[in-house]
Amino acid sequence: MYLVRRDVMVRHLSEDVIADVAEVAAGCDSVVRACNAAVSVLHGHLGAAVDVLLLSPGQLSVVAFSGAWQAPTAVPSHYGVVGHVLATGRPTTIDDASIAYAGLHTGRPVGSVVCAPLSEAADLPIGVLNIEFDHVVAEPARWADELAEVGRRLRRRIDELGGLPAETRAELLLRHTLGFATAHSGAQLAEMACRAAVELTGLGSATVLTRRVVPVGQPRYPLRQTAAHTAAGAHDLPARVADLPPQTLAELVDAVCRHGASHTLGDPAGEDVRGFEPLVQAGVRTLLAFPVRASAPEPRLDVAMLVMDELAVRVDPSTVTVLELLMANAAECYERLGTLQQMQALAETDPLTGLRHLGPFTERLAATRPGRTALLVIDVDNFKQINDRLGHAEGDRVLMELSAAMRESLRHGDELFRVGGDEFVAVLDVPDAAEAVRVADRLVAAARDSGSAVSVGMALRRPGEPAQSTLRRADQAMYTAKQDPQHSVWSAE
Repeated sequence: MYLVRRDVMVRHLSEDVIADVAEVAAGCDSVVRACNAAVSVLHGHLGAAVDVLLLSPGQLSVVAFSGAWQAPTAVPSHYGVVGHVLATGRPTTIDDASIAYAGLHTGRPVGSVVCAPLSEAADLPIGVLNIEFDHVVAEPARWADELAEVGRRLRRRIDELGGLPAETRAELLLRHTLGFATAHSGAQLAEMACRAAVELTGLGSATVLTRRVVPVGQPRYPLRQTAAHTAAGAHDLPARVADLPPQTLAELVDAVCRHGASHTLGDPAGEDVRGFEPLVQAGVRTLLAFPVRASAPEPRLDVAMLVMDELAVRVDPSTVTVLELLMANAAECYERLGTLQQMQALAETDPLTGLRHLGPFTERLAATRPGRTALLVIDVDNFKQINDRLGHAEGDRVLMELSAAMRESLRHGDELFRVGGDEFVAVLDVPDAAEAVRVADRLVAAARDSGSAVSVGMALRRPGEPAQSTLRRADQAMYTAKQDPQHSVWSAE
């Protein structure tokens, strides 16, 4: 009934086609089946690729697709034309998507695209209905209006069937796995992992405990709670666990990292809880414990996740397996994140002195505040003579010792950059120019103690003054100091 009629050029969605979609959807007993039936009708009439994407947390899930051999399982909820329609609630068209969609479907040409929301007039869309033609169609606006009517009727049937289907475990796993890849730091990744564990298991809270790995025989680093998450209405068990004696937690983490994932089987009131008495006393009645391990042969951290509840809950063993898989993925993301951060640090750092160089300095300069930020331009006196008389190796040694001494003399929060051969800039947040001069004097003294002499020019950024102008004033002040043997520090006018 719904085979493609290649001998007929369908120029719009007639009322008969729209009625056919509503009729077949009405005979379906599930949301997914209704969407697939609607796609089958439209594809049969049009011969075009048709898909239905329903909203799920953080993404649009492709629940029905016809007309192409391969289709994605999900797309970001802000992506492309489908994201635009979802955000605006209005249908839209792309007259010719051959460039924008080039390579999306291998070997299949793309022409016009029509996309409409699954929504009633006053409701937010719960998804989108999308048609991709292999040619450019006439009157795309008419197509959009007609597809919007199909979307309204399909939305009504979805509502009659109980609304959006619940997120499957596979979809939840995919959503959190994709989320891990967006983390910008280890702390953020740990927070994401705790939320994922609570959502996946249905338990009340989760916490991540970490400790830096050290060689055997060396003192251990203290254990710390990296992240925690507690569901609404649940007891804050992570806070209670964090208050346990460090040795108790250390023994628990050692056991988890040594033996792997474990889970409780019943109410601790009737089970053998020897070794876990402190957790039970803290109110834990259900515990899942996981090592968070990547594939790296020498991990940097011992990491254990505890997923807990104040209720006695028997968790399905398959849930434990899925959560263990999710935590392994989080660990791999952490290792990749650490590698990327190391690469970025190498790219931003001067290999000789360990100071950050001109690129990061440019970003920091742009963030300076008028009336609150001072720039100290520092130049090593007679450095060329050191290189000429003693050689570049000796010059490198001088720069390394000098940069270390100056960095040690700065206050917490001050930053020192190497911006040239023997040129440095310190960026200070100060209440006034006098404080900046005091810091400059400490730099001069530190340089002297390391066996070097420096000239320093100081400028406090003025209201309304571009940061580059402040830098030029500090640079000019440095040259004034270099020409005056009585002053190693000179403040710009």
